[in-house]
Amino acid sequence: MKSKKKIIVIAVAIVVVLVVVIGAIAGASNGSAGYPVTTANVVREDISSEIEVSGLVVSEETKTYFSPVTGMVSSMNAVAGEEVKKGDVLLTYDLEDMQRTSEENALRAQAEKYGIDATVATLQKEQSDYSKAVKGYDDAMAFVVHWSACLESASRDYDEAMSIASAYDALKAQVDGYKIQQAENEVPNEALAQMITEGEAQLAELEQKKAQYDYATLESTVQTCSKELNEYKALAEQYKAQKIENPALASQSKQQAVLKEINEMEKENADKDLTKAAEGICADFSGIISDVSVVEGQTLAEGTQLFTLQSVDKLKVSVAVTKYDLQQIAVGQKAQITINGSTYDGTVTKLSKIAGTNSNGAATVDVDVHIDNPDDQIFIGIEGKVKIQCGTVKDACVLPFSCVNYDTKGAFCYVVEDGIVTRKDVVTGMSSDEKIEIVSGVTDEDVVISEVTSDIVEGMEVMVLEDSNNATE
Repeated sequence: MKSKKKIIVIAVAIVVVLVVVIGAIAGASNGSAGYPVTTANVVREDISSEIEVSGLVVSEETKTYFSPVTGMVSSMNAVAGEEVKKGDVLLTYDLEDMQRTSEENALRAQAEKYGIDATVATLQKEQSDYSKAVKGYDDAMAFVVHWSACLESASRDYDEAMSIASAYDALKAQVDGYKIQQAENEVPNEALAQMITEGEAQLAELEQKKAQYDYATLESTVQTCSKELNEYKALAEQYKAQKIENPALASQSKQQAVLKEINEMEKENADKDLTKAAEGICADFSGIISDVSVVEGQTLAEGTQLFTLQSVDKLKVSVAVTKYDLQQIAVGQKAQITINGSTYDGTVTKLSKIAGTNSNGAATVDVDVHIDNPDDQIFIGIEGKVKIQCGTVKDACVLPFSCVNYDTKGAFCYVVEDGIVTRKDVVTGMSSDEKIEIVSGVTDEDVVISEVTSDIVEGMEVMVLEDSNNATE
């Protein structure tokens, strides 16, 4: 903001307040009561906000180039600080060694192909026998799966049947015991009689369930499934052993295929690298070269960082604002940018979602202001002064800045009610150099203390000075 102007205004206000307070204190010594305070009232007027900050000019489009191939630098045309045009050749490679490598890879691939063909011919006969073993194993395993399912189903039915039979036998023994005990009683026991009746009813139900099963058939089915399963398991193990006897057969075939693919890829990659090297490194857009890290004659590994290209056609000023200014800034707002004595139009394009800290430890947020009409007089890295036009609120309720205070709970004002200090929390809006919008919390009927010192606390008795500034003018 217009900090110099504000400092002068505040300094003058402090002097005035000191003079008034000294006079009030003198009056208080003659019998007046209460701590002397100056006050102001809420008034309605238009308020405009303009935030003034400084930042550095940076490019909105940058690209860091890396070596796409391994090779030696033949020529280096990228010089830090120099301007280049789109399509300019910035770096070339020595193609002689790369051409030789490509030819060697082609010969090596041809030799490997002859070896692979010979090995494959030797493996073909063994492969046929091995395939038979594989098929036999797969067929046997299919039957293993079938008889496993059969055994599982038969065993489940058999276990259910045996569970019912066991439950029946256990319950029958219990009921028979109750009957013997009842017979030994001189007088029949009603509880035992009830238990015998219920037990016999349950036995009848279990007997009906037992009748649903053919125990002999179930047992025979389990034995048959188990026998067949064991036979096919043994057969599968036999075929598996035959497969294991020559495990290298399949591996060798796969190896030959992989070797062939590797050789073809090596030749293909060498050809691609040669093509990339022949193209060299060209500028993707017009801009300024920076961060050059290689020199002519240097042998580079693939992926080595080369240099950075920064566009001069797309520029912005990156500024840091405090949380108090941030609430007034929005994407799309217009700005005026002063760089090296020249003024440019700007637009707020981005607010960072990550806060940082300034040299004083206060939290700040980076804001990008796009330069709408850049020219060749702007240099990347130079300071730019930005005035962001935050807008105007018509007929707003406003107070002097000094009336609004802040603590961990938020913004508040001290008002005088019947000579007593009362705190009122407020919601603030737009602010100008000297005034701030009050969205809610106090009204034009409130007498707001305009200069708050550490001596003023809620609940204390105060005396409003007669010459208090009761307007925001």
